[in-house]
Amino acid sequence: MSIIETTTIDTAADADTQNPQDWKHYPVTAANWIDACHEEKEKLGISYAKIARRIGYARPSLSLALSGNYTGNTKTIADAYVTYRKQVACPYAAETVSRQYCHDHALADAPTHNPAALRHWRACQGCAYKPDSEKGGQS
Repeated sequence: MSIIETTTIDTAADADTQNPQDWKHYPVTAANWIDACHEEKEKLGISYAKIARRIGYARPSLSLALSGNYTGNTKTIADAYVTYRKQVACPYAAETVSRQYCHDHALADAPTHNPAALRHWRACQGCAYKPDSEKGGQS
């Protein structure tokens, strides 16, 4: 079993509140992150300052990167944004987790040997992030 990195959840920081699979720029990659960032701002009605805080950058840095005027390496900002968009806010665990962990956990067999894990798994079965099936793609 791999160890996943988690952070404390910011309930307002969930980029996935409006089913991102329906968004034009999904999944987010290093090639489309700028368009995806603009789309997130438009769809969720949030500011670039809020997006910058979510990815751990200052608003001026993000604004300069989006406008093409950032003098530093935009790859680091792009990587931070892509990583942010590949996470979901787990309502049960109150932490952000990777989409892959969420997908694997929700579609796994019920962990009947561990009561705490079973409670988490049961919560996953009714979660909005749970994929339809193993072939249904990512959550």
